[in-house]
Amino acid sequence: MVKTRRDKVDINKKTNKNGGLNILNQNIIYLQNSLASKIFEVEHLLNFTCKEIETDYSIKFGVYEYKIDEYELKIRKTRRTIDLIKKEIAKQERESSNMTEDQRKINKTKVNKPKIDMRAIERHIDNEFSEEDLELKEKIARVTIILDNYKKEQNAPKPYVDINHYYKECIKKAHPDVLFEPTQHIEDLFFNAKEAYEDKEVESLKSALYLIDAYKKKHPQDLSSKDLQELEKYKDILKIRIGLVEKEIDDITNSKPYTLQDFLNNQKKVNFYKEELVKTLLDNEKEYVDYKEELNALKRENNLTYKLDLRKDKQKS
Repeated sequence: MVKTRRDKVDINKKTNKNGGLNILNQNIIYLQNSLASKIFEVEHLLNFTCKEIETDYSIKFGVYEYKIDEYELKIRKTRRTIDLIKKEIAKQERESSNMTEDQRKINKTKVNKPKIDMRAIERHIDNEFSEEDLELKEKIARVTIILDNYKKEQNAPKPYVDINHYYKECIKKAHPDVLFEPTQHIEDLFFNAKEAYEDKEVESLKSALYLIDAYKKKHPQDLSSKDLQELEKYKDILKIRIGLVEKEIDDITNSKPYTLQDFLNNQKKVNFYKEELVKTLLDNEKEYVDYKEELNALKRENNLTYKLDLRKDKQKS
């Protein structure tokens, strides 16, 4: 059968169209791989690099810093307690100025002198500094957890090469942002892999990758069935996502703890900062002792005790 000119034109159009689709598919695969690589970079920065930097910082300075914060909070609380007691004493002195001479003499005796409710003052202090107390507890807990995890990991195997390799494959094959039309099942499989990576559980990650591979074998990516407009739109989406992930990488690498890397690797700067922390800690400790002595002296001078609520004591008995 002899092909007509029209037949040849149709064949050329079809060839050009298929050639364009092939190039577009190749571009999409390239962008998918590029996006997967950048997503892995973010995950590795957050779950390994930054955590290692934070651990290093906590080992070198964490305990010093939270003990300094602890003393500073104690100092503020003690100073505030002294202030409240002095205000209460001044208030009572103003009230006593209206008393007769005999009443004032009676009021100065040890039996009648303790009029300040120290329990009420301490409750006031607890309420006033409740947020700062919570922040300090959280800081201490964070440093303690980091140091405990570091001790546990010292003797544990470090399967970083394997775990990184498996997780890269999981991202490439199952990350919802990389795939053209991710199903709920593949998303669930990926987030299982993500959880295993964050917890550094190699075997769980290997299992997740096995399930992803099994699913992908049954449901392979088939871009050839998509039309040109769909694929062009998907390509643009991939470019946008790559830009967003690149910005995330910039944000991480231009903020703490990542920016502490150079400082922590400079032993001279580390030693100097540690000396400063030790000096500050000793100064704060001394200042706290001074304020504590002032508070105790104020209590002794004014014979301050807790005023007991007799009705509550009777109820308890």
